[in-house]
Amino acid sequence: MRIKWGANIVNGAEVCWEPGRVANPHIGVFADSGMGKTTMLRRIVAAMKESGHPRVRFHVFDGHGDVDIPEASSVTFHESSDFGFNPLELSADPEFGGVRKRIQSLIMAINRTSTKLGHRQERALSRLLIALYRRHGFVMEDHTTWAADPANGKRYPTLLDAIDFGRERIKVMATGSSERAVSALQDVFRATKQMRAKEEALSRDGGDDEAALAKLERELQAAQEKAIACFTEAVKTARTGDEFEDALEADGQKETLEAVVDRLENLYQIGIYRNTTPPLDPRSRVWRYIIKSLSRDEKKLFTLTRLETIFTRAVQRGITDEILDIIVLDEAHWYSDDAEDYVINRMVREGRKFGISMIFASQAPSDFADILIGNLGTKLLLGLDHTNNAYVVRKLGLSEASLKSIIPHRRALVQMKGVGELASGATMVSL
Repeated sequence: MRIKWGANIVNGAEVCWEPGRVANPHIGVFADSGMGKTTMLRRIVAAMKESGHPRVRFHVFDGHGDVDIPEASSVTFHESSDFGFNPLELSADPEFGGVRKRIQSLIMAINRTSTKLGHRQERALSRLLIALYRRHGFVMEDHTTWAADPANGKRYPTLLDAIDFGRERIKVMATGSSERAVSALQDVFRATKQMRAKEEALSRDGGDDEAALAKLERELQAAQEKAIACFTEAVKTARTGDEFEDALEADGQKETLEAVVDRLENLYQIGIYRNTTPPLDPRSRVWRYIIKSLSRDEKKLFTLTRLETIFTRAVQRGITDEILDIIVLDEAHWYSDDAEDYVINRMVREGRKFGISMIFASQAPSDFADILIGNLGTKLLLGLDHTNNAYVVRKLGLSEASLKSIIPHRRALVQMKGVGELASGATMVSL
């Protein structure tokens, strides 16, 4: 794989990018608006496609709908879409996949948006999805159950399944026999405490209120009879064996679960999580996800859940010297986050050995966390606003004079960190 940036303006030598010669294959393209970022992205994709592995797959996340790539298979995602990706699809790998990791990655993606889940909602969503997976035959503790088997009717649950299951659980909380049994048992405990408290009070005061005690005893007896009837019904109507445990977990959680189901319904309405797979051509090496119609939070949610799937599959594929997945993030500052466990930060740190290259396009290096900037093996500066100069001089070690020598669309600064190098200079290139 090879990208020709241009000619060194000092000696005319060809300046090229080859993944085996740089510290890592990740690239940052930085330029102010109108300075050629989109054109450079097309040029990079074309060069990598021409010189890369025959099985390389590009994933272009197009936030404005203007990164048109020749021969790309493009799909537009919006709230009226009939297709989308299933956020509940599992990896069956016993080390890197499974129910718990899938649930946690979804919760983490949701919590990267402006409206985060509360701790009780996280717990309720986790319990709901664990039970949903179990109903479909995928047991969290047993990795041998994690693979789907469509031929025999075993498929991964979908977001719509989760919504329906959540509604079912809410209804059961209000009317289910196990829930009524738990509630009736609590009534017994409450009546017992009242009676004992009354007895102790009378004993201390030396009083005698037989009428009050008789009334409390009748209430306790009625509560006991109701509890016995409810438990009898619960025993007779048990189907899965999990009813009573679910009832205990659900006790007092109805409002929380209702809020979780509302959130899932809102996610479904976005239009990115549908039951029908998007019509991306498997023969095309470039898949372009057009997400211009989505809000900023929706773009982030779509991109993060998709990247999680791509990264998990790459890790499951194993270590390789070939670049097989290339991620192109236009307006990459939308997805910036400094958390260690953030999927993008994990991909720039670990993706190289699993055949992943990431290409970021944004207006300035200052848009990104240090963890990401430090893991970009190559940085292209096509023309920055002067307000970014101080940051670039301090963080990238470039001179202000070199930044002023950039001529948009004609001259660019290319900084490539070689294998084994701790720092690197920059080359002024004639494009």
